[in-house]
Amino acid sequence: MTLLDPAAPAREHADDQLGALLDAAVDAMIVIGERGEIARFNRSAERLFGYSAGEVAGRNVALLMPEPDRSRHDGYIRNYVGSGDPKIIGIGREVMARRKDGSTFPIHLSVGEFRRGSSRGFVGILHDISARKRQEEELRRRTEELRLVFENAPTAIATTDATGHIIGANQACARLLGRPIETLLERRISEFMHPADRGAAVARLQHMLDHGEESSSQELRFWHHDGSVIHALLYSALVRDEQGNPVVVIEELLDRTAALTAQQEAENLRTQLAHVGRLGTLGEMVSGIAHEVNQPLTAIATYASACRRLLRSGASTPEELEAVLAKISSQAERAGQVIRGLRALTRKREQTRETLDLNALVREVAALLAPEVRLAGWTLELELAPGLPEVTGDGVQIQQVILNLLRNGMEAMMERPRGTRLAVATEAPDAGHVQIRVSDSGPGVDPAETGRLFEFFYTTKPQGMGLGLAICQSIVVAHGGTVQYRTAPTGGAEFVVRLPVGGD
Repeated sequence: MTLLDPAAPAREHADDQLGALLDAAVDAMIVIGERGEIARFNRSAERLFGYSAGEVAGRNVALLMPEPDRSRHDGYIRNYVGSGDPKIIGIGREVMARRKDGSTFPIHLSVGEFRRGSSRGFVGILHDISARKRQEEELRRRTEELRLVFENAPTAIATTDATGHIIGANQACARLLGRPIETLLERRISEFMHPADRGAAVARLQHMLDHGEESSSQELRFWHHDGSVIHALLYSALVRDEQGNPVVVIEELLDRTAALTAQQEAENLRTQLAHVGRLGTLGEMVSGIAHEVNQPLTAIATYASACRRLLRSGASTPEELEAVLAKISSQAERAGQVIRGLRALTRKREQTRETLDLNALVREVAALLAPEVRLAGWTLELELAPGLPEVTGDGVQIQQVILNLLRNGMEAMMERPRGTRLAVATEAPDAGHVQIRVSDSGPGVDPAETGRLFEFFYTTKPQGMGLGLAICQSIVVAHGGTVQYRTAPTGGAEFVVRLPVGGD
């Protein structure tokens, strides 16, 4: 008869419960004896390492470790058992583990000790941290990429706190301002701005902070270390934390000094070309202008002779003399107007910006061309819209455009009979623009040539230089407008100049 251990069923039941608990655990759990032999290996451990529990039962847990931990593990256990000095017992740490196929992966390992009677064992809880490590590596890689992009970006970039103090700057920013990065840090970015621009920059940052704006841009001047002025477009982007509090301001400085210099040089060249164009146009008008000036001069001479004869006769009255002198004065004023108009158009000067009445400009140009139109036997019709909104620009240059377009129309009508119509009209097609339409009764322009009308040095005239329309377009564009060609209702050419109201 066999004696049964009365405690055996209870122990078996406890073992079954322990096994069920271990198998239900999400993390891998391994129970080993004091010599490192594997006693329990739950299902999560099977999935993690690729071993079945039967394959590892009784084997040394070092099986699951790569070198050098595999060779050192038994020594760790002996050292702890003999000295009680724990290396990883009771704490967690990150270590490398080894699968059945030989591949290794990072885990977080927590080891606890248990005792059963005189024997002891250890429980290891293992959590695969491969995904976390990959995320950390990806974050580190992206952080490094951002650092390299920031430091080596060709555009000057600085970061500031919400008070404008610089907390970071790249090499391009240091080069732009002519100062080492170290001297930029902790100083306000406004300290490197032109004094006249600091107030606007500080106010703009405060506006962003107060009104929740995420970005802004403004034209500012900065000081280079050598004292020169840098014209820059400053882009600012505000970064906030999850609570909406401002954390950092990213400042990008786009150096526009060279572009503004080139723009000014181009403007100077355009002004010079416009001046040359005016001289050329007026040179073509010499005959008509001479006739227009000669008429009042002849009248002045005639009236002066008459006045002299009256004085010699001794029979003249003061009223008669006053009437003759008034006619002399009127003719002198007429000649003076022509000469003043010529001086204004031929004078070389800096471009100006002023409020302009387009109708008045058209009338002045029409008066200048009136002698030629009369001699040719044509009619110059003005259709000027009343109450036309004013524009801002250079009056002489706008008159040059009108004059050039009218002269082109007159040249196109050279073979047309007397009574042929040349017209200038002004209008306001919408609330934001005004238009000047110049139309002639000539043959028009060949459709194959309309696409090149405004090119420099392209001309349809036998003796033309190809500058007139190109200069006209450059003047109009500089005033924020456009100039277009279309066929006039008469079949001739019509040019439409469109300008913005109140500014350019």
